[in-house]
Amino acid sequence: MASSTSSSGRSSSSSYNSNSKWRYDVFLSFRGEDTRKNFTDHLYSALDRGNINTFRDDEKLARREEISSELLKAIEGSRIAIIVFSKTFAYSKRCLDELVKIMECEKEKGQKVFPIFYGVEPSEVRNQTGSYGEAFKNHQKNADEEKKKKIEEWKVALRKAGKLSGFSLQNRYESKFIEEIVGEIRRSILKLVHVGDKIVGVDENVKQVKLLLDAKSNEVSMVGIYGIGGIGKTTIAKVIYYDLSDQYKHHSFLENVRERSKDDRGLLQLQEKLLCDILMDKTMKLSNVDEGIQMIKSRRYLGKVLIVLDDVDCPKKLRFFADSPDWFGGGSIIILTTRKKHCLNVNKAYSSYEAKGLAKSKALELFSWNAFKQHHPIENYVDLCNRVLHHAKGLPLALVVLGSSLFQRDEEYWESTLDRLKTIPLDDIQKVFQVSYNGLDDRCKKVFLDIVCFFKDCGEKIVTKILEGCRFHPKTELKELDEKCLISILDGFIRMHDSLQEMGWAIVREKYPKNPGKWSRLWEYEDIESVLTTNMGTENIEGMFLNMSNTAEPIKLHVEAFKNMNRLRLLKVGPYMVRLSQDFELPSRELTYLEWSGYNLESMPSNFHAYNLVELHLRFSRVRRLWEGNMDARMLKILYLSHSEQMVDISSISSAPKLEFLLLEGCTRVQVTQESSKESS
Repeated sequence: MASSTSSSGRSSSSSYNSNSKWRYDVFLSFRGEDTRKNFTDHLYSALDRGNINTFRDDEKLARREEISSELLKAIEGSRIAIIVFSKTFAYSKRCLDELVKIMECEKEKGQKVFPIFYGVEPSEVRNQTGSYGEAFKNHQKNADEEKKKKIEEWKVALRKAGKLSGFSLQNRYESKFIEEIVGEIRRSILKLVHVGDKIVGVDENVKQVKLLLDAKSNEVSMVGIYGIGGIGKTTIAKVIYYDLSDQYKHHSFLENVRERSKDDRGLLQLQEKLLCDILMDKTMKLSNVDEGIQMIKSRRYLGKVLIVLDDVDCPKKLRFFADSPDWFGGGSIIILTTRKKHCLNVNKAYSSYEAKGLAKSKALELFSWNAFKQHHPIENYVDLCNRVLHHAKGLPLALVVLGSSLFQRDEEYWESTLDRLKTIPLDDIQKVFQVSYNGLDDRCKKVFLDIVCFFKDCGEKIVTKILEGCRFHPKTELKELDEKCLISILDGFIRMHDSLQEMGWAIVREKYPKNPGKWSRLWEYEDIESVLTTNMGTENIEGMFLNMSNTAEPIKLHVEAFKNMNRLRLLKVGPYMVRLSQDFELPSRELTYLEWSGYNLESMPSNFHAYNLVELHLRFSRVRRLWEGNMDARMLKILYLSHSEQMVDISSISSAPKLEFLLLEGCTRVQVTQESSKESS
C-alpha cells in the first residue's frame, strides 16, 4: 500500500528536478500486515532522512478495499515506485491493483520501478509459486469472468515486475540493505531528471573539464569553471555532476551560492544543505559557520564525495565549503562555477577552465530550436538567423532568449528586432536580453519586474494569488514569460537566470540611477533605508521588500516616510527591521500585499486603506486589533496574525467577506467567537 504521509523536505536530487509532472520522488507500495511496522517503516525513515520526498499510505487508507483517487494520483505523480514484495503481498487485492497501476505508469509515463524481494525469491513473484501461488489459488475460488480477467492482469503485472532489476534481502543485515536501496534511489533520481530542454553544444566544454578531473585516481580533484553570465557554466557543471553521480555515494549540488550567501544566515543554511546531502540526513543543524567548517572537514572518513558549488562570487566564501583538498577523502571531486576568475587565482587548489561560447553551427542549432522548434532554420530565414547570431556572440542564454522572442514572428518583426540589436554594443549582453523584454506588452513587463525584484524562486501559486490581487492575469503573463524563456516554472517555483534578473534590475534603475526614490521597485536594504529615512519616496514606487539584514539597529521612520507613495501595492518588511512612531501614516489606496513581521503599533494607522488588500501578514506583531472602527476589506483573503500576543480583538474580520485563511497560532489573548472560528477553519 502506500502513505499520505510524505517526507516534508525536498531531496538533494529533487533540487534539480526540472519536470514538474512529478509530485513525489518515490511511491512506496507494500503489504501493511507484513512490513508496515518494521522493514517498510525503517525504509521510509531512511528515505525521509535522505530528504527523498516519499509517499506511503497511512493505516486508515490501508483499510479500504478499493484504491482511492488520492493513491492513484500519488502513483501517477511519483518518478520512482518501490514495491516491497513480501510473503503475503499477493493476498491483498489492493496491493495487486496498485501494482497494475504502477506497471501502467512505467510503460506510459516513464516511471522507474524498483522491486524489493523481502523474504521471497524473484522467481516466486515472477511465476506465482510458493506463497504467491497459494494466494492466487485463493483468488481463483468462485471467480466470475470479470474476476478472472482481473486475475490475469495481476499475473501479467507480477511477471513484469519480477523480471525487473531490484533488491533482494536474502541473508543480509537490514540496515545495510536499506542503506544500499537509499543510495541507489538517490542516484536514480539524478539520472531521471534532465538538465534542460534542447541542450546543444555542451559536449566540448564537458570534455575539457573532465580532462582536468581524475575520477579514477585517489587524489582530490578541484576544478573551477569561469566565464560570463549566460555562457552555460551551471549547465556544464550539472551535466558532469549527473554523469559522475553513479560513482559517488555522497554528493551535493549547491545552487546559487552567490545569491544565497549574502550573510552568515545564508552561509549557515548552505553549509547545512551540504552536510545534509553528503550525510543523507536532513536533520543536520549547525550553530554557526565555524562549526560548519569543522563539521565538513571532519567528514573525511566518509571517503570520496562529489560536490558542486554553483556561482561563487568571492574567494573568501570557499573557506566555508571547500577550501582545501585536505578537507576531503581520496577520489573526491569538487567543482565550482564563477564569473570571476579571481576566485580561482586566489585559491591555488583549484584548476581553472574558461567556458567557451558555441561554435556557429551549434549556435544556429540552439537558436533554431527556440525560434522554429526544429534543429534548423525554415526557408527564407537563414540570412536573418545569421544576422541574429552575430549579436548573440555564441552565448547560449542570448540564443535561447532571442530565439524564443522571435518564435512565430513574421520577417518584418525580425527586421525590427535586428534594427534594435544594431544599436547595441556587441559587448553589452544585458541590452541584447532587453530586446526580448521590450517586445512584451505593458502588463507582462510589470509582472516580469515584480518577479525580478521580489518573487524569483517563490512558489507559483503564492505569486499568482498576489498578482491576481494587483489586477493582473498572472496565468497569462507567466505563461508568456515562460514561453519567451525570461522565466521558467520548475517544480511549482518561478526560476530566472541571474543575468536576466540583473537586466531587470538595470531596467528599474535606468532612468534615475542615483535616485532610488524614483524607481518603481526597491529591494536592496541600503536603497530602502536611504529613501525611508530621508522621505525621498515618490509615487513611482509600486513595491518595496525590506528583507533580513545584518544591520543591528531597526530603521526609525518619520511619520511621512510613505506619504508620497500613493501607488504602493506590494510592501514587505522583515522581522523588527523598522521602528514606527505612533502617528505613522500609510496612505496608499493600491496596497494589495502587506507583510510586516514585528509590526510595533497597536493597530494599523488611521489613514490605512484595506479596500484592495488581498493578503495581510502581521506575524509577531504588537497589534491589539487590526484597525479602529469599520474598514472595508472586501478583497482580503489571507490574514496571518500568528504569535501576535497582544491581539485581543479580531472582530474586524467581519468586514472581510472573502476571507479564506486566518492564522491565529500563538495569539493567546484572542477570544474566538463561533463566527470567527468558521472563518479560521
